Amino acid sequence: MIDFFNSIIPLKEEEKDLIRQYFHLRFYKKRMYVLQEGDVCQYLNFVLSGCLRMYKDDENNNPHILLFATEGSWINDLDSYYEEKKSLLNIDVLENAELLQISRADIVKLYLSAPKFDRIFRILTEKNLVLLQNRMLENISLSAEDRYYNFLSNYPDLINRIPQVHIASYLGVSAEFISRLRSRRARNPLMGN
Repeated sequence: MIDFFNSIIPLKEEEKDLIRQYFHLRFYKKRMYVLQEGDVCQYLNFVLSGCLRMYKDDENNNPHILLFATEGSWINDLDSYYEEKKSLLNIDVLENAELLQISRADIVKLYLSAPKFDRIFRILTEKNLVLLQNRMLENISLSAEDRYYNFLSNYPDLINRIPQVHIASYLGVSAEFISRLRSRRARNPLMGN
């Protein structure tokens, strides 16, 4: 994580020590929840290893996946975390995971100890807003097939790590649709390139 922050804004040694002081390593096994709907999000989560998903269940208990998080990424319900209100989302573990977590109280201490971190988290938030905007634009302007091929292009490492049903949920299509696309692509490997 120090390298991650350092890539955004170079850190002094004492600032690196603050990261070590305020972030705590936690291990989660596959199928464990990091956050459940109705709970208040207590931590910002940085993924060191593993794969997680954030989703919302509909009235029929079907999950609608908002995002996946793997090594070097963040996964949080920011509304619940910053507003200290009950989450509408779930975050669970698809592969055993190691997370670095920081509480609200500790992030305030971090900001006060070194204002540079306030800037780092602002930059991270801006990048995440751009990703969210791009995802929304894809959902309203691209066909389901194009969204699938974009997913393959943007996240090639996830194809073999995440069950097809989760990819389908993320893209807003059925698992059968993904299966048909995969079959067509297997017959014609140049499709979607």
